[in-house]
Amino acid sequence: MSETIIKLENLTRKFGKFTAVNNINLEVRRGEIIGLVGPNGAGKTTTIKMIAKILRPNSGRILIRTNHGDLEDLQKVSATVTQMGFLIDIPEFYKMT
Repeated sequence: MSETIIKLENLTRKFGKFTAVNNINLEVRRGEIIGLVGPNGAGKTTTIKMIAKILRPNSGRILIRTNHGDLEDLQKVSATVTQMGFLIDIPEFYKMT
């Protein structure tokens, strides 16, 4: 069985009183290609932005396998996510610094 490279645990993101992502869990293993599919407003883009460190979750955590081979909390890893690709439906540029 392949090792886990990304793990979302009880991930939640709110914008004021609106809950965009509510307590989701996801595990992605090495070599897997996944797609987030759902209607507008389902939280797909918000989830990807949290994985890309563009947004911070209100609760829960994102674990990512580092070059050292350990699963670590993404918010505590100082490096940016460099070996992951994202394809979004409406290309935009984000301030990364």
